[in-house]
Amino acid sequence: MIGDKEDDLYIRRLFPFHFLLNQELIIAEAGNSLIKILGDNCVGQPFTNYFTFVRPGLGIKYQMDSIRKYENQIFILSANFNNSTFRMKGEFVFNEDTKTLLFCGSPWITSEKDFDKLGLKIKDFAVHDSTVDMIQNLRAQQMAVEDSNYVNKMLLEKNEELKKTNAELDRFVYSVSHDLRSPLLSIHGIVDIIKQREVLSESTTELLQMIINSINRLDNSIVEILDYSRNARFDIQNTDLDLSVMLNQITEDLKHTSNINFDIEFNTNPTISSDKFRLTTILKNIIGNSVKYRKPSNDDSFIKITVSKQDSLLNITIKDNGIGISERSMPKIFDMFYRGTSIVDGTGLGLYICKEMVSKLGGTIKLQSELNVGTTVSINIPG
Repeated sequence: MIGDKEDDLYIRRLFPFHFLLNQELIIAEAGNSLIKILGDNCVGQPFTNYFTFVRPGLGIKYQMDSIRKYENQIFILSANFNNSTFRMKGEFVFNEDTKTLLFCGSPWITSEKDFDKLGLKIKDFAVHDSTVDMIQNLRAQQMAVEDSNYVNKMLLEKNEELKKTNAELDRFVYSVSHDLRSPLLSIHGIVDIIKQREVLSESTTELLQMIINSINRLDNSIVEILDYSRNARFDIQNTDLDLSVMLNQITEDLKHTSNINFDIEFNTNPTISSDKFRLTTILKNIIGNSVKYRKPSNDDSFIKITVSKQDSLLNITIKDNGIGISERSMPKIFDMFYRGTSIVDGTGLGLYICKEMVSKLGGTIKLQSELNVGTTVSINIPG
């Protein structure tokens, strides 16, 4: 399996332009050909002193988990040397034993002048980067300049079309959601009036309550779709927030629907810098789940929320003693539309949206649970 020790040694011999990163993204090792370009002192220095991501560029953070998200995909890195730059193309491989990332690649040569600029000779490349293949590719690229220009023009046109389509889709989602919510709220109001003004039989009252429950489910689904759309469309807007005020507001609203004991503990300053919309949505969803999936027969239901900070990362832990999640459901719990139980109504979007929003904030979310014991959710975000 790729990532084993023997495979790592083989890969390093195969790629003279490799480098090895430890968990802090410090360069622990570099191939001879790469050292020839960057210099001997690159080993022991932060990865970010030399490299930036060109591809994938959207949303990737300079953290091991974020880079591993794109494992087994082709990376393009921009590398700095002697006040100049060049590009590296290759793949990251994670070693489970050493918890290190090994980048296997070679410079992206775009012209024969690059050899002189980088101070390289053909012998600096591995066998699979043969001279014949390189020269043929370079000449083929030069011969295809006109075709490339044409392709670039077509890509620009398609990109403009995609932007227009995305904008129209955003307007459509907002319009449909708004147009759906308005009549739903009107129906809800009318049913409430009927319940208050009329003397109704028990069966009629139950039927009207079923209507209200269905309206609430549909309205919650619409709100979740709006949250997902807004998260995808809008950039991060960090502001100074008082997390104690935010948590108190969320828990106060939920106290009216349950007899759960809320315990909030701060081990750090509650004033943080984050995106208010996303953080509020995440906490409402997670804490709301703890309330929804409590044990109905339990008179000692609790939700303990602990807030701490390590370096620049904010950790929010939400622990409950609810019905828990089965081991079979755990691998799918963050999947879109997946529901681990039918005991409580839901769309299966809540945890998926939370994961997307936490990822957008540059953080991680983990869930531990045991059936009939309870659930613990840990959220780590920059703060």
